[in-house]
Amino acid sequence: MEHKPITTQDEYDKVAARIEQLKDGDAGSEEAEELKLLTKLIIAYESKRQQPEE
Repeated sequence: MEHKPITTQDEYDKVAARIEQLKDGDAGSEEAEELKLLTKLIIAYESKRQQPEE
């Protein structure tokens, strides 16, 4: 599954819901890899939102 950076709250909500679906997956599985990627996207989005606007 290919994912792009999160740019809207709606996208964030969808990714967060998908993370909930994946959180109990088996380590090393395809779902675990997707979970890692989605977590990184969430962290990047939250980090960007917390930066002061220029």
